[in-house]
Parts: sequence; structure tokens; C-alpha cells
Amino acid sequence: MKTSARIFRGLLLFAVIISSSCSDEPTGPGDVSYNWPISTPEEQGMNSQLLTQAISQGGNLGFVDCILVIKNGYIVAENYYNGYDKDTPHDVRSVSKSFLSALTGIALRDGHLDSLGLKMLDFFPEYVYQSIDPRKYDITIRHLLMMRMGIDGDENIYNQVYNSSNWVKTTIELPLLYNPGSRFLYNTYQTHLLSAIITKASGMSTMEFAKRFLFSEMKIECNEWQQDPQGYYFGGNSMDFTPRNMARLGYLYLNNGNMDGKQIVPAEWVEESLTNFTNFNNSTWGDLNDVNYGYLWWLGKIKGHKVFLAIGHGGQFVVNIPDLNMIVVTTAEWQLDWNTADQHERAILSIAANYIFTAVN
Repeated sequence: MKTSARIFRGLLLFAVIISSSCSDEPTGPGDVSYNWPISTPEEQGMNSQLLTQAISQGGNLGFVDCILVIKNGYIVAENYYNGYDKDTPHDVRSVSKSFLSALTGIALRDGHLDSLGLKMLDFFPEYVYQSIDPRKYDITIRHLLMMRMGIDGDENIYNQVYNSSNWVKTTIELPLLYNPGSRFLYNTYQTHLLSAIITKASGMSTMEFAKRFLFSEMKIECNEWQQDPQGYYFGGNSMDFTPRNMARLGYLYLNNGNMDGKQIVPAEWVEESLTNFTNFNNSTWGDLNDVNYGYLWWLGKIKGHKVFLAIGHGGQFVVNIPDLNMIVVTTAEWQLDWNTADQHERAILSIAANYIFTAVN
């Protein structure tokens, strides 16, 4: 789909111009895609010239696959590059973690999980071994949501676990660098344990659970979701969504878990998930300031506006700005080393901050 040169091939598609070609009418019995309403930027209090510059800058970067802007519930700007279009699913990488956070809240609501204080090892007695570090008995579901299990970070052990024959077992056997709960260290396999826990607690696969209680209610589809060697769906990674369906997650949380008049995720869970549990001091990452973490959501400020973000490797973003009632979604090339991915992510955030945020009148 993508050319090796990553040639920019998209054309600026503001909704007022393309309303006749942006319908999400079902194409088959399994298609439940939400049909976003369309508006001009000016009708929603935004400057179309600055949005046009944002789209142009995305094309200049070469690695951006989509920029989508939702304001007041309307698509005001949308552009695709490198052969993608509005109907093409994209691997959203760790944006998946924020979907998994919502699923955890639903599992609590429905009684599949009694509390976040449940012990991780109680769900995996088959992987308890004789010389196990006794501190591992203290690891809770809350620790997994907060990235505080105590194991090393993704950059050091991601491939080791991925290439193993049993991701859950290998993750449980990883050495603890810190006491559980004592330190934030971002590691995807903590959330993979969470996916396996939801499967065990609910008696259905995480995909089936998500389809029944989240995706169908949101009127979106997960087009693909990788499974581990044991069949558990990859908790916190490798889900495929269209950008428009990614935006629905932001819209759900901007509206306190309520969508189309139905409470899909408990409002109190949304509030708790977006609580700062890290309290980093003066943390900055590119244009994102006051960087912190909730339950599988990133928190911070951009241009003085409080934001919460779902972030995936290489530039998959769902940036939510409550006081502007705005959502910025991007997708991008993701098969990258850690340093290159970081550079790309910062570049995309810069476009959002300096063109999209400033486009609000």
C-alpha cells in the first residue's frame, strides 16, 4: 500500500467539499461504522487556512498517513497520505491501551472483576513457580493499569517477550527491578496480562468481550487484533481501526463515557482513568508539557490546554482537548526503531500544537 519513497499523495479534504464522498454507509452486515457529521472549519470556530497548513505540513513529513480533526462533534479537516483513505484500517499500536482501559472499566461495572486490588497471580496459578519472587504476589490489576508492575521497560525487553513461545508466562517470569506499585515503567506486556485477565474473568476472549460491550455500542469495528501463541489478544497493542473509529474513543471520553444517549463506560471510571497517578515534576516531551499518566491514558498540556492522549508507536495519536471540545487523530508509519519513532511522534505533535490548536478562534 505504501511506496518505498512514502510519497505524499493525499489531497486536502475539508468536509464541505467532500460531503458527497464521505459517507460511512454500511458495506456489509458486519459494518457498523459511525457516520460522522461534517462541517466547515469556520462554522466550528476554526481557521481553515491554518488547518490547510497543518495538512500540508503532514504531507511534507512523508511518514504521516492521516490527519483528522473533530471539533464540536464534526469533522472539520481530514486528509490521507501514502495510499490510505477513510476506509483503510491502520495498526494503532499502543492507542490500543486506552481501549483496553475502557474494557477494564466495563469488566468492573459488570462484576467480572471485583476490584482493581485483585492479585495478578491469582489469575495465573499455572505460572507460579517454586523460586518465584515473593513480591510478585503483591502485583494487582491496578499496578498493571498504572504501569507499576516493577518490570523493565519496553525498549529493553519488548522483543524478548514477543519472540518467546508464551508471552504471559515469560512476562510473569521477568525479574522485578522495583517493588510493585513503587515506580512507573512503561511496558506493553503488563497490559497483555490485563487482556488475559479479562479473558479469564469474563469467560470470553478479549475481542468478543470488546465487540459485545464496547465496539458495537460505539458503532465501530476493530478490523484486526493480533493474538499471542496461546490465543490471548494482544493487550495494549496491534489493534486495527480506521482513524474515524479511533476518534470515537476520544469522543466517548470527552463525553464522560456517554455516547448517543447511552452510558457505555461508567462516568466515574472515565474520571478515575484520567487522574494523574504519576505526578512527574515539570515533565516535557516535545510540545506536550506536564506529562503524566492515568490508567492507560497519557495526560498533559499543549499550548496551555489540558489534554489526555492515546499514543501509539511512531505517531498514532488520539489527542483530546476538553476545553476546546476537539479531537485530533493521526496515524503514521510505525515499523520503526525507538529513536526514530520518538522523533516522528514529536514532529506530529508539533503540527498539532502549532497549526491545529492555534486554528481555534
